[in-house]
Amino acid sequence: MSAVNIYKSFLSTYTTKAEKLKQQLGWLSFFRLLLFCGFLFLGYQSLVTGSGMFIIGTLLLLAVFLVMIRVYDRMQQQTAFYKALVKLNEDEISFLDGRPSVYSTGKEYTDPHHPYSYDLDMFGEGGLFPYLNRCSTSFGKEALAKDLLHPDTTVIEERQQAIAELKDKIEFRQHLQAHGSLLDTKEKEMQQLKAWLQSPATFKNKALYYLLMLLPLTSTACLVYYFISEEEPVLNMFYNLFVLNLVVAVLFARKISNHLSVSTSVTKILQQFAGQLKQLEEQSFQSPLLQRLQQGLRAGNDTSSKSIYKLASLFNYLETVVNLIVSMLLNGLFLFHIHILFRLENWKQHHGQKILPWLKLLGEAESLNSFANLAYNNPSFTVPAVSRTETIEADNMGHPLIRAAKRINNSISFREHRFVILTGSNMSGKSTFLRTLGINLVLARTGSVVCADRFAFFPYPVHVSMRITDSLQDSESFFYAELKRLQSIIQELEEGQKTFIILDEILRGTNSNDKHNGTVGLIRKLVGAHACGIIATHDLTVSELADVYPGYISNKCFESAIINDELIFDYKLKDGVCTRLSASFLMTKMGIINKDV
Repeated sequence: MSAVNIYKSFLSTYTTKAEKLKQQLGWLSFFRLLLFCGFLFLGYQSLVTGSGMFIIGTLLLLAVFLVMIRVYDRMQQQTAFYKALVKLNEDEISFLDGRPSVYSTGKEYTDPHHPYSYDLDMFGEGGLFPYLNRCSTSFGKEALAKDLLHPDTTVIEERQQAIAELKDKIEFRQHLQAHGSLLDTKEKEMQQLKAWLQSPATFKNKALYYLLMLLPLTSTACLVYYFISEEEPVLNMFYNLFVLNLVVAVLFARKISNHLSVSTSVTKILQQFAGQLKQLEEQSFQSPLLQRLQQGLRAGNDTSSKSIYKLASLFNYLETVVNLIVSMLLNGLFLFHIHILFRLENWKQHHGQKILPWLKLLGEAESLNSFANLAYNNPSFTVPAVSRTETIEADNMGHPLIRAAKRINNSISFREHRFVILTGSNMSGKSTFLRTLGINLVLARTGSVVCADRFAFFPYPVHVSMRITDSLQDSESFFYAELKRLQSIIQELEEGQKTFIILDEILRGTNSNDKHNGTVGLIRKLVGAHACGIIATHDLTVSELADVYPGYISNKCFESAIINDELIFDYKLKDGVCTRLSASFLMTKMGIINKDV
């Protein structure tokens, strides 16, 4: 069954489930309202009559009401989860139908000074990042950007195994993504959480805590004794202790308020993270990389998800302080929010330093999930073979971002010749081919599948010079920025680093003689440094270097043909040097110049 049909099947299942939960939620909301009205009625009767039966009934309804709040909250989360799964499958169907990605473009990660980030369109609309991105947390997007820009090439084969395993775990991958998409995590909220984790404890005196807990124990004992004996002085003592508990709670109001400012921002985010971590912890993995990731999520006797759920629950309980009636009852009876305050500080002391590393591991899983989704959506893509010797070989390689119906595939090998001079007229496909080669090599270095029938590669660092920008901030011209890029390439080669180089029509801002001399001089320098790479140029005389270095340089080209007074491109890579240039033909056809010029 095709990926589209699988997504349509999931869409139908999850839509039905979401609608059913929505109906149940409506009934549960009505029942909760009835409970609250009954609680208010019995509470009033307790104050008026002082009857033990009414007091017991009030307390029981309060307990049931609090339980129903939790049940309602969980069902609400479940409903939102299935709605997220519905949207996720709708988005995948839309994406495979050819519509643009709805996910973050990662524009903030663009770095014009990076060896290939800007030149290969890694980020921004129509870039590789939004095409891959299925991350729903900031940690995932950061991990994906890091994998694209600074991959760990020592674990390529382990990553390939992990991605291959995740590829067919479609339900797991979708659940992981759906849990994360329930909320849009803002940087401000993450900064608040980090600030809370790093802040000093405000209430960690165990002796004081246990002393204060004697008050609710005593008041509860008085209430129980009153039910047994019905002695009026005992009830009066209970009322006095109830008021005293409220006074003590007010003394801690400022400390509670400081934590409350954090809880209102991060409670639901923590629940989202916990849901994702639980998915990771409960899944069975075979690949070593995923197993190590799971091991990093252990938290002593508890799992990371349980630990974060506890924190989210504590923050959630703390938020009941904003309900005046419920807050008075809980603190008057149990000093409830002081208890929660102490538990929060205790959690931070034991687990506060672990939460950010856990979330970074979650980000790594989301990044792997994105690459697995690419593999699942494109079953014709291949797993590259990592070569121990310097080479790149690609059979029927295409640009992964171009839809299959329009994609033109080409083959190339750098085994016999380490450097290629690529010629061709304007619009013949040179730049697209360079980006095709560059993007597939970047994907291969991350452990991803690539758009080719076969792809073998040495994990070269990649340097690309195709689209240099000027920098007003650094007072750099286009020309000087390009020279700096070329200088950095030469420096790496002279330091002995193995680097794959992709160059497109360098030295555009100079006259033809200067450009020719500079291009030839650069290629000679690259050959002398044993560089591997490809350069595209309109200067056909540069191709004569293949005669000077016959065992090192080869010529490739893209040709065009004029058929019925129309310029036709087949975009197929050929051996040799381009024999037809198109600029004057197109200018004549468009009436820009006369035919006899």
